[in-house]
Amino acid sequence: MLAGIAGCLLYVVGDFLFAATARGQSTETIGLFTRVAYLDMAEWRMWGSILCGFTGSLLYYMGFHQMYGLLDLRVIGQKDRLWVRLFKVAYITGTVAWTWVHAMFMTDALIFKYVFNAYGDMQTAADIANRVFYANAPGMAVAYILCDVELTVIMIALVWKGIIPLKSTGARILATLCNPLMLPGVVGNLLALLPWPLNQLDHGTESFGHALVLVLGLILLEETRRKPANNN
Repeated sequence: MLAGIAGCLLYVVGDFLFAATARGQSTETIGLFTRVAYLDMAEWRMWGSILCGFTGSLLYYMGFHQMYGLLDLRVIGQKDRLWVRLFKVAYITGTVAWTWVHAMFMTDALIFKYVFNAYGDMQTAADIANRVFYANAPGMAVAYILCDVELTVIMIALVWKGIIPLKSTGARILATLCNPLMLPGVVGNLLALLPWPLNQLDHGTESFGHALVLVLGLILLEETRRKPANNN
């Protein structure tokens, strides 16, 4: 699980390489996705971001597979087994999809950059990049629902059903943020209101939410060392 946390932190690095902007740099988008800032972004950042996503996914699988095995061992009550099965769907989706999704975002950025550099027409370059993005959007949306949304619902259920052992209501409320949807939705939006460069921290909150899921897994591991199974 520590390896998985390291993989999620590589996602965070990849997110910063992909999305961070300098002071005063344009945050304008053309269409749904294409950002004008990509034209000024060094290519090594795009390559580095793809590499972080690829390597991070390998480590992500290692960590989440181990957490799934721990849940499979610990949750023996039949009424809670559904959450374990859904957790497996979520992490396998994440392993397969996030490498592709992350690379797809950066590939679109590269298409925009290369077409503009070749022809000098920003609108045409953006139109081409956006058409590629829209063609991949349905698959990316399904990946988001199966991984981020599903994993968030699962982790909130595991916390409030007591499967993730926490000692107080306050700890459970805090743990409710430890997932890839609530952390950017609450903490990320608050960070985005801060001045530069603190507002840039928002870019890594989704990936950091995945890392916090594995932190909750470590809490469960410690409890499992003391108590072999949960009969809920």
